[in-house]
Amino acid sequence: MSSEKYKEATREAMRAELDVMMGGLQAWRDAHPEASLDEIANQVTPRRQALIGKVVAALARQHGDGVEVAGIACEVCGEALVYKGRPRREIGHLEGKIELRRAYYYCPHCQGGVFPPGSAAEVGGSSLDT
Repeated sequence: MSSEKYKEATREAMRAELDVMMGGLQAWRDAHPEASLDEIANQVTPRRQALIGKVVAALARQHGDGVEVAGIACEVCGEALVYKGRPRREIGHLEGKIELRRAYYYCPHCQGGVFPPGSAAEVGGSSLDT
C-alpha cells in the first residue's frame, strides 16, 4: 500500500473509531443524566487513551514494520546486529497501550535490542528506537 493510501485509510479508520467512541459515551451519558463532571471524565479518559494509542501505533507503522536486512551495525558498538523476527510488542504509554509488530534486532556484544533499527526519530529527547 502506498504511503498516501495508508494515510487515508488510517484517517478513515480513526474517524470510525471516534464515531464509535462518541456513540458509546453519548449512550452512557443518556443513561446517567445526573453524572458529575468527574464521572464523565472517568468515562472519557480510558476511551480517549485507547483511541490515541491507536493513532500513535498507526503513525509508528506509517513507514512500514521493518524487514530483515543483513549487515546492520549497532549504533553503540559497531558490531553486527542479529535479526530476531517481527515480534508483537505492547507498549504502555501516556497516550494509551500501543501494540506493534515490528522488525527487531539484537546486538550480542552490547546485549541491547533495537526495535526498529536505524530510526533517528526522537520526541522530547527520548529515543524511540529501544
